[in-house]
Amino acid sequence: MGIIYKSRLLIAVILFGLGMASVKGQLQFPGSPMGDRSRLKAADVMYVLPPLDPLQIESAMQSSEKGLLKSHQFALERLVNLSPESHGSWESFGSYKIWRVHIVSPGALSLGLVFNSYSLEAGVNLFVYSPDMDHVKGAFTSGNNKSSGVLPVGHLPGEEVIIEMQVPIEMSDYGVIGVESVSHAFRSAGQNSGLASCPAGEFGCSQACMIDVNCEEGADWQLTKRSVVRIFTTSLYCTGVLVNNSDYDGTPYILTAEHCLNKQYYADRSVFQFNYESPTCFGTNGPLNMSISGAELISVGDSIDFSLVKLSLTPPEEFDVYYSGWDRSDFQTTATSTIHHPWGDVKKISSDYEAPTITTKPSDVPYNDLDDYHYFSFWWILRWDEGSTQGGSSGGPLFNADQKLIGTLSGGVATCGDSIGYDHEKERVIYNQAFNYDDYYTRFSMSWDYNGEGGPSLKPWLDPGNTGVVALGGYQPIGIEQTPTLSRGNFTLFPNPVGDQFYVSAPDGLNDPISYKIYNLSGALVLEGILYQQASNQIETPNLADGVYVIRLISSPFHEVHKIVIAR
Repeated sequence: MGIIYKSRLLIAVILFGLGMASVKGQLQFPGSPMGDRSRLKAADVMYVLPPLDPLQIESAMQSSEKGLLKSHQFALERLVNLSPESHGSWESFGSYKIWRVHIVSPGALSLGLVFNSYSLEAGVNLFVYSPDMDHVKGAFTSGNNKSSGVLPVGHLPGEEVIIEMQVPIEMSDYGVIGVESVSHAFRSAGQNSGLASCPAGEFGCSQACMIDVNCEEGADWQLTKRSVVRIFTTSLYCTGVLVNNSDYDGTPYILTAEHCLNKQYYADRSVFQFNYESPTCFGTNGPLNMSISGAELISVGDSIDFSLVKLSLTPPEEFDVYYSGWDRSDFQTTATSTIHHPWGDVKKISSDYEAPTITTKPSDVPYNDLDDYHYFSFWWILRWDEGSTQGGSSGGPLFNADQKLIGTLSGGVATCGDSIGYDHEKERVIYNQAFNYDDYYTRFSMSWDYNGEGGPSLKPWLDPGNTGVVALGGYQPIGIEQTPTLSRGNFTLFPNPVGDQFYVSAPDGLNDPISYKIYNLSGALVLEGILYQQASNQIETPNLADGVYVIRLISSPFHEVHKIVIAR
């Protein structure tokens, strides 16, 4: 297995923001590896792991397939301890010192890496790429440094990857870098996808009855779908949803299942991928260029299957994300839909025409690993009418007809049936629904505050002002991420609570007009305008009903969000 390099031009990276690029899955920076220009020999840089025991792979596959939880184990984490001080080799090339190590994990479908103690000095570039250079991740730089010191790098196909670090020749200290683990993706048995030897996470490998979100079934979900993310840890595929909070401030909270992310260790080492979807109905593969690595574990259930994390970075404007609204009422009378990443595939949509049922007795929930959670904590989907779910769908959001989040998938037995006909109107195969029953979603209302004051819950984070709102609208942060935000208090609002008018006092030295927009807690814009008098800015509110509202104040280059209460 010698190193095989291929001379070719690298595809130019797409620049955005302040010179950053989002290429092949994570925030990256301009640059390219030396590749075939290296004079190092294979023996100088090769690090070959021993082949995995086939019984170990078989055990992991069987464990994942027997359970009712719908996360999907697609890889095994192989611990290593690699660094420039202990492995690989250095050479000088032009104005750089180059370190390389070539990692081989025999039999892997793809490899991912986790760097630990990651802290590079400015000017150092790091790349991870396949030997033929068809797949390149990087440059990673000091711009990727995090307080955790951890940087997960998403998977590259094949059983070999090369790490290359470029250090300016005059630099004596490049920082700290080490590889703590290699994520070895193993081949699935194929029975779940219906395709022989179809790896999890590969385009088109989910079950055949799954419906792309850009088919006609998803036509009304084009905004809400942008809140759904694919999650992969060092070993699991899951789904998550970006959720709004009552401050409407764009805090990047992701809600998923506890059995997907339940420790800070996994949150640090997870990659959250946005907008991975086929551009058309059953079309081509989706984009892989919008991901954020690492998150902070905020609140995680135990007997309730939920986990709330905060992304290490607010999604850039180019991701065009949406923060999902939610409804914590247990009174749900409408049809429901879920958007998810089954088997790690592109985004799919499934629907149940009936209102969900609440499980009320232990026998409502199949005895298995779902028994780890309170039996009364679930929405029960008796049967999917369109699509289904499978491993990788865990954590996927359940929406009511108002497209508000009401739950997240824990698991169940629903699966695609055999094809039984053809729908000429939709130009689509029809599948037997006989097996497509019994999925269980952790109720948002249970995650909200079941554990009481001080216990793990969603309430302190998603309603930080303690408004008591039951149903919250979504949030679309168009065009505000690139502007610096004044700390709260630079604009002063008084009186608050408000009667028929209130006043806005602007910061000293601010001479530009102030634009304002007022939203109700369902996300609807109810009032907007421009203020020109800086000392005493009056806003009239006689036509607004009593209640809680959010006001956004913008005066270039700043913006600020406040809450107001109208009470007469």
